[in-house]
Amino acid sequence: MCESNMKLILKKSSNIEFQNKEDLNKVIPEKLNGKVLNYGQGEGQVEIENTVWGFYVNKDGDYYMAYEEGVVGLKELTNIIGAIVNKINEEFKTKTNIMAEGLFTNRADV
Repeated sequence: MCESNMKLILKKSSNIEFQNKEDLNKVIPEKLNGKVLNYGQGEGQVEIENTVWGFYVNKDGDYYMAYEEGVVGLKELTNIIGAIVNKINEEFKTKTNIMAEGLFTNRADV
């Protein structure tokens, strides 16, 4: 089975911690339609403008965003990502950097 989502690592994310649905709700930009879909053990999913984003912790302890569902144009996609990252930086008082990770990076089974 092959994963097929886009992974965006949030570097310098040590100030970010999702302890409940309310914390996860903080990533939803105010000017965009969105809602928390689920939460558990510091991770979860949100829907923003008919796209679904997962927020998870990698083996290095950094949060990453996974674009899991939805179809949007490239400009809208980059606008949504930028709005989410700006909201995260504002809410969690951080200056996170985004690093895109390829689907098969560090995969021994490929």
